[in-house]
Amino acid sequence: ALLKRHFTRVKYFDATVMDPVDLERVKLKRSAAVLILANKDATDPDGEDASNIMRVISIKNYHSDAKIIVQLLQYHNKMHLMNIPAWNNNTDEAVCIAELKLGLIAESCLNPGFSTMIANIFAMRSDTEDSPDRSMWLKEYLRGASLEMYTETLSNYFVHDLKNFSDAARFCLVELNILLFAIEVCEENGQRRLAINPDRTSQYYRIAKRTRGFFLAGSSEEASRARYYCRHCHCEQKPESIRKCSHYRMEDLSGGGVGGGGGTKP
Repeated sequence: ALLKRHFTRVKYFDATVMDPVDLERVKLKRSAAVLILANKDATDPDGEDASNIMRVISIKNYHSDAKIIVQLLQYHNKMHLMNIPAWNNNTDEAVCIAELKLGLIAESCLNPGFSTMIANIFAMRSDTEDSPDRSMWLKEYLRGASLEMYTETLSNYFVHDLKNFSDAARFCLVELNILLFAIEVCEENGQRRLAINPDRTSQYYRIAKRTRGFFLAGSSEEASRARYYCRHCHCEQKPESIRKCSHYRMEDLSGGGVGGGGGTKP
């Protein structure tokens, strides 16, 4: 079922990264990055990490400039990656599950509830049961736990009318019923920078064109309100009624803005 679901967008190969012929067959030199996932249920964590480190070595021997993101189970195995000659600390990443768990626990000591919040953001669950016996705090908690993280490019209304992150976050919460907590800005050199809840002292505090927002929302349709919002068409509408309007299509064709309405495609 999984293969059929993504058949039109994903190609699956029966191959191994230990064979240069297979690496050539999948066009590894043209890939943006290589993602190596660990088996979290492995009975021998060190053995699983050793196998994935060997995969990294094989890929680097074939193409030393390949960007690799590898998942490890044990923190102490990171040092073996640093000994690989082609390993680049600036582009390659090693994600350690044990280190991540301990980091969340440590952060929760400084900010109680942090690990629970992060777990709720990345977990997929739904709150469909509406019991009258639930207290208000439990309803609010389950509602928040059911939200997921989405990204959308902010419409020109955010650029011309709201201008800064504080006003944008307030507008999203009050008018669009979604939570904006971070933005990704495209700089002049083409690089993208992530700013989480930037304050007035941040250079990313003001909303610029092509800014992408990170939202907590119940669905992708709810998050798309930030992309489609137009002050001419939606100022008197409920959040559920916000859809793509004619101003949005005009901006798509011209690449400009019409009174801050509509949005740009990500």
